[in-house]
Amino acid sequence: MVKMKPQFVLSFVIGLLFSACSVSNQTTGSVANDGITKLDEGIDSIKVEVSTKVGGTRCIVLKDNAKAVARFENKPDSTLSSTTTEELTALADSLFVEKNTKIILSQKDAEGRTDYPIFTVSLYKDGQGETTRYDMGTQEGNITHCTTCDIQYSQAFRQFISKVFEILN
Repeated sequence: MVKMKPQFVLSFVIGLLFSACSVSNQTTGSVANDGITKLDEGIDSIKVEVSTKVGGTRCIVLKDNAKAVARFENKPDSTLSSTTTEELTALADSLFVEKNTKIILSQKDAEGRTDYPIFTVSLYKDGQGETTRYDMGTQEGNITHCTTCDIQYSQAFRQFISKVFEILN
């Protein structure tokens, strides 16, 4: 296995941030009395996890009617602001719960790539989880070159992962 260099992770995050800069905030779901966006479809929580060989596993947990929590290995949990929680919850609701925004626009097989971070989204409802894994990699021309595929992710999904990487890095 090839070790990831810190420069790769930094350039990956910068690329994601540049690709998301022109996207406006999207809001979906309903707003609870405390101003936090409420998850639809009876979803209790959403866990967004980033796993790398170098940086271990970090995650953000979005719970219904609560501020999001960022979890890092060997560090205390960090509570996110209401504004950040609302933005993440609205995007997550649209992308993963309601599924009214596309995630993958195109995908082609690719071979000979090395290991990249894995982005995992888990939806929990009544104690049961449903997990979906998304491959990350280098960004070129809005295409993510990863271990097995060259994927064009939608702008809304890139905005979501940019926000997650911004918080977790």
